[in-house]
Amino acid sequence: MVFEIIYHTLGFLIMALMIGLSIKFYINYKYTGQKELIGGVLMGLSFLGGLVYFSFQFLLGLFGIEVSVDDKTLIFINFGLIPLLVMSWLYVFYQLLYPDSKKVLAFLIIMLIISIIWEISFIYMVFFSTLTAEVIGDIAFIFDAFSMLVSLIPLAILAIKSIRSKDKVLKYRGIMLIIGFLLAGVSLVVDEGIFDPNNAIIEIIARIALIFGLFLALYGFFLTEESKLYKFISGISSE
Repeated sequence: MVFEIIYHTLGFLIMALMIGLSIKFYINYKYTGQKELIGGVLMGLSFLGGLVYFSFQFLLGLFGIEVSVDDKTLIFINFGLIPLLVMSWLYVFYQLLYPDSKKVLAFLIIMLIISIIWEISFIYMVFFSTLTAEVIGDIAFIFDAFSMLVSLIPLAILAIKSIRSKDKVLKYRGIMLIIGFLLAGVSLVVDEGIFDPNNAIIEIIARIALIFGLFLALYGFFLTEESKLYKFISGISSE
C-alpha cells in the first residue's frame, strides 16, 4: 500500500508539472511568438490521458468511491493520446530545426494524415466494432511502436546537430532535450500507468525518471545564455 501511495503521489506530481509546463509554454508563446512552444503545450497535455484516470481512480478509491470502465475504454484512455504526443514532438522538431524545409513539412503532413486515419479507426474499433479488447490492444501497441520509432528519427538528427554545433547554447539545449525525451520515453514504456505490486520499485523509479526527464526537456526549451543552469553547466564544462 505504501508503494502504491508513493506511485500515485508521483503521478499527481507529474500531472501538476505537465499542466504547469503547458501553461508556461503558452505564456511564452504569447510573448515570443515561437511556434514550437505550441507543440510544447500539446506535448504537455498529451501526457495526461491515462495518468489522470488512474491517479484519480486511486484517490477516489481511498474514500470508497469506485470508478471503473470497460477494457476497451481503458485501452483508449491509455493509447488515445499517443498520436498527439508524437505529432507535437514532430512539430517541435520541424519548427526548431527546419521551419523552411518543404520536405520536412511534407513528412509532417504525411504523419498527420496517418495519425488522423489511425485515430478515427481506433475510435471505431474501441466504441463500435466487435473486436475484443485483446485484439485492439495488440493493434494499438503495434501502431504506437511504429509512431515511437518514427519519433526517434528526428531525435537522432537533433542529437547529431547538437553535438556538432559550435553554439554552446544550442548544444546544451539539444543535449538536454535528447536526454529528457529519452528518459520520458523509456519511463512511459516501463510504466503503463497501472500499478503492479510485483514491479513496484521499478515503476516508482520509472516515474522519478519521467519527472527528471520532463525537467530536462523543460529547461532544454528555455535555456539561454542568461539562465543560471546554462552558467552552471558552462562552469562545470570549463573546469
